[in-house]
Amino acid sequence: MDLAQLKKKGGVIADALVPKQVEWVHVGSDGKEVSDKFTVHVRRHAFGVMEAMFAGGEAERFKNARYLSASIMLGKDGSEELPFDDAVNLDSSLGIALLGIVNEVNNPPAKR
Repeated sequence: MDLAQLKKKGGVIADALVPKQVEWVHVGSDGKEVSDKFTVHVRRHAFGVMEAMFAGGEAERFKNARYLSASIMLGKDGSEELPFDDAVNLDSSLGIALLGIVNEVNNPPAKR
């Protein structure tokens, strides 16, 4: 396989956004369980980007929040970044839901 073929098959990742629907189940202000469904855009990361993101040192702190901040784009067209400080302070159930869809995009299960 040559480089052109590798790129054509998707082996070299462009910085593309993948729209994904999230379902977030949480307790509303009235104390009752609420289910919100909305779309976010998930950035696909290349191998080198993932390696740099998890290289260790300071990156070991808040690893999942850093991953979400680098991956989740908000707004109708995905143009609004999720700031790191806000990713750190996400509701736990929302953070887990977002992590699930980021992993779907960046670590899809093998098709057999």
